[in-house]
Amino acid sequence: MPKRVEPRSLLCCLPVVCFFATATLLSGCTDLGYYWQAASGHLSLLSQKEDIAELIANPDTESETRRKLERVQQVREFAVTELKLPKNTGYTSYTDLGRSYVTVVVTAAKPYALTSRRWCYWFVGCQEYRGYFEEPDALDLAKQLEVENWDVAVSPVTAYSTLGWLNQPWLPEWFSDPVLNTFLNRRDEDIAATLIHEMAHQVVYVPDDTPFNESFASFVEEDGVASFLRSVEGDASPKLSRYRLAQADRERFRTLILTTLLQLEKLYDSNLPEAEIQRKKEEAFASLKATYGEQRGQFRVLNYDHWFAKPLNNAHLLGVRRYEMHIERFRNLHQKLEGDWQEFYEQVQEMKDWDHHKRRTFLQGNRA
Repeated sequence: MPKRVEPRSLLCCLPVVCFFATATLLSGCTDLGYYWQAASGHLSLLSQKEDIAELIANPDTESETRRKLERVQQVREFAVTELKLPKNTGYTSYTDLGRSYVTVVVTAAKPYALTSRRWCYWFVGCQEYRGYFEEPDALDLAKQLEVENWDVAVSPVTAYSTLGWLNQPWLPEWFSDPVLNTFLNRRDEDIAATLIHEMAHQVVYVPDDTPFNESFASFVEEDGVASFLRSVEGDASPKLSRYRLAQADRERFRTLILTTLLQLEKLYDSNLPEAEIQRKKEEAFASLKATYGEQRGQFRVLNYDHWFAKPLNNAHLLGVRRYEMHIERFRNLHQKLEGDWQEFYEQVQEMKDWDHHKRRTFLQGNRA
């Protein structure tokens, strides 16, 4: 029986705006409550950090935690030396939050359009999600958005990134991103995936372009994990085999979601009465769930039962599109450059200066 695994969209990164909260407050921002919870939540997380090397050397550290922290060190070293990801003080410390998530993220979409609700923040621009360290705060926002007739999704998140901004050599190490216990509550290959994904966000970040940022990090994650497992365990590694099966499962899941997205896109562009659009929308989601039920046995490693058990809406589908649908474009570019990571990053960084339409054309190339 495959274990239950959430889609990558629930393992997303939430770029933190909280460290800049003080400056934002001084600039006259009116959303004080949100910035305060973000600042206090992040600072609380930092205050609990412990040095990973010291934990590994400590005989009182639980043996499985020690083994996983050693694997974190191994992955981090590989990411820096082989994947050419930034080398800094990030992910050399550890925080145990005592719970299975670090933040809870709220996303929303228009009920009859595949358009995400966006929230704009100082420094990082606009993003298609809003994260809270406390679940009740996220649920309060979700209820408010539902009253305003948005399609809403609420998801626990196991990792987020400060985009490397707080991992600078001129800042005390205390501010740098820690590894979280939420990273370690999974298999070794999933630990590697989370760490590589978060480190990739330090390479490039484009304000106001969540799909670009997440698709890039997701590609580096997928290719990086496969390379890491081949390097440390060889081509015959059972973990590598399992990871490849998981990638095939993700591709099957992407296909299911893309089919429904295209169907809904046509429906929402039609001139049908709203009541008819609503009826056909419900039919589309019912059909999606039924198709998954028919294909469930074809998923070898990943299990999406929990995801499909939800009362699905546009926000759930757009969450998958945000992370899953454009990975091939970055893979094609990487292959074109013969796997040269440094040149690959340089070309991706150049895209930061492109206008939004040009980047969107790049991402949509796989559907041309």
